[in-house]
Amino acid sequence: MSELSDCRDCAALGEFCEGDGEHASLCREMAGWPEAVGGLALDVPLAPQASFELPPFLPQLLNGLAVPAMIAREPAVAVGIAKALTPQGRVSRRAVPGRHGAQSLRAQWGIGEESMLLCVGNTMDLYLERLWRAQGRENVWGRLQALGFDAATSLNFSIYLDRPRLEHLVNVKRTWLTVKRMQETSGLIPIPHLQWGARLDLERQLAYARSQGFHTLTLNLQMFKRQGWEAVLDGIAVIRQQAPELRFLVAGVAGLKRLAELAALLPNACFTNTTAHYLAQRYVRLQHYGGTRLIKEPVDGHPDIILAENVQLYREFLAEMRGDTAQDPPARSHPRRSTPTLATVLQSEFGFDPDAALDAEALLAGDEAVLTAFQNWLEAGQLDGDFQGSFPMWPYSGVVPHPTLGELLDDDADPVEAFLHLGHLARQVDEEIEVRVGQAGY
Repeated sequence: MSELSDCRDCAALGEFCEGDGEHASLCREMAGWPEAVGGLALDVPLAPQASFELPPFLPQLLNGLAVPAMIAREPAVAVGIAKALTPQGRVSRRAVPGRHGAQSLRAQWGIGEESMLLCVGNTMDLYLERLWRAQGRENVWGRLQALGFDAATSLNFSIYLDRPRLEHLVNVKRTWLTVKRMQETSGLIPIPHLQWGARLDLERQLAYARSQGFHTLTLNLQMFKRQGWEAVLDGIAVIRQQAPELRFLVAGVAGLKRLAELAALLPNACFTNTTAHYLAQRYVRLQHYGGTRLIKEPVDGHPDIILAENVQLYREFLAEMRGDTAQDPPARSHPRRSTPTLATVLQSEFGFDPDAALDAEALLAGDEAVLTAFQNWLEAGQLDGDFQGSFPMWPYSGVVPHPTLGELLDDDADPVEAFLHLGHLARQVDEEIEVRVGQAGY
């Protein structure tokens, strides 16, 4: 039986879906879902989106700050919806931990009145489903406004390619219905999430957003964890072709390589992530020395001060990518830089071919302490048998063993192999951090 014949009785076929024979039986089990959201068409009238400004990068906070001065001059600050409201739509104690203080997240978290406070609706699916149902009995969006928020993204219902197309279409409609509900019950500026399972979903939403007077949408890159980077690039190509004037708030990007690619493709985009604050809470400062290498450096210092430096790093990187030299970044103490001849040394003295030498240099540079120790060995022949690198002090370093350099050498590894092994372990920890930071709920 052909794919279209499997789907022949589906109301979505044609206008909303080109057919999904693989999941046709599951779609049939979802009879009644489209009616529950008023049909699959994007036909609910919305008020035009108010004008507002966004900086190139804004931090997404995980809790209030003990040193509010660190973000006092931020033009915009984001907070995840799960930090502000319970799944029942009531004010969370995380939002206003002080029972006898002002019932305002803005006030209790130390966010200045001049900063735009934005709520990001990305979190776990179970939470979102419960909050979706709570909208009918609780003034969810009015409560956010009372907490001091100025704007909010719509709820970000997941779209997975291994789920039925009818589920995709219902979740797209629900995302836009939360925009309608927000406008009806609050003065918040809505920033709709743009998500899609097929190109047709994307094209319909772009046309709808433009027709309703929206100029800024949200793109949550965590939604593409299962779909891959190619799905992002294909979608952005459609956006650039059909709606180049739209601006995007891009959530969930922490790595500089992806950030650089997206900044080039979406020159007006604003970026936000929890990584800057998440690592600062764990006394990890982000460093960057050319290219797209992001170095995690354990430091002593107040987490709020480390947060300010991490935010500045992202802001400086975006300014560099976009050719904006107007910023005057504060002076920093920098660890030793990788010498530009390291790959050449690996080729000339240790027989690496050019590509392998570049890969080895990148591996060593993933942990600045490993890179520095390797360079010291090259220059002075010094080897510290107790050396482990700095990655054992990183969050989630327990996923890998922590051998010393001496232990590796005792296992018959030569010094180059031993240092590369430490670099490989550091990379594994780095990847684990990215996974944990990107998990739903952060």
